[in-house]
Amino acid sequence: MSTPAPPELSRPNRISRAFWTLNHEMTAVYTVHFVREIDATALDRLRQETFEHEGEKPSYTALVVKAAALALREFPYANRAILGPPFFRRMVQFRNMDITVAIERNVPQAEAVVLADTILDVDGKSPLDITRELQNILTADPETHPRWKLFSGLLSRLPVCLSRWLIRAPRYLPEQWVKHRGNACFVNSPAKYGIDFVIADMIWPLTVMFGWVKDRPIAVNGQVEVRRTMPLTIIFDRRIMAGAPAAHFFNRLAEILENADRELR
Repeated sequence: MSTPAPPELSRPNRISRAFWTLNHEMTAVYTVHFVREIDATALDRLRQETFEHEGEKPSYTALVVKAAALALREFPYANRAILGPPFFRRMVQFRNMDITVAIERNVPQAEAVVLADTILDVDGKSPLDITRELQNILTADPETHPRWKLFSGLLSRLPVCLSRWLIRAPRYLPEQWVKHRGNACFVNSPAKYGIDFVIADMIWPLTVMFGWVKDRPIAVNGQVEVRRTMPLTIIFDRRIMAGAPAAHFFNRLAEILENADRELR
């Protein structure tokens, strides 16, 4: 009887190992999750009305990003982070409305990965403006996009130990956090893959995630109706805000989305 050949083992390349560090860095400790399902009727109405007037529909991601900015403006205590070097960390209050959004792209020399890019001054932009900006980011060439070119270029050249420090640096330097990670809020969605609810702990103190918008049975005035709904989740750092303040923020975010045809114009 022949002895089975030993498995072939290969060491991941430098970029793959660096992205492992990035994923490891996105593991939080002090997180709490709120989940609910919201009525998406007004969102769809706004998208259709915008299409009739502009010939384009704002994406659900853009609408959630805009709603998050409006809610953060009303509840600034949700727009904070604990940053700084060990033993010298402090609470940082963000004033900007620069929200980071997950973008899935193929990166040279690595598998398909989720990168992040920041939409600046979200509260001053329309959902359609945000949609166009997201589309430009999505279709940008990673080889020429300034931010991604710099990021992947550094990861491909630096030793893994230095790339790990580079990835972690913004949490130690508040000014670098603002430059590379926006404010406290991160928006992500697996909806295009048909996923309903998702909970994922991230390095941002506040993550807003939404799932697949589709027809679901819900109770309306004591009757069961089929309506378009959106699963909505927030993940927050309980050191930043306690449960009750977070619930106020979450309820206001849901209210804005459920009244999108009035609130998000």
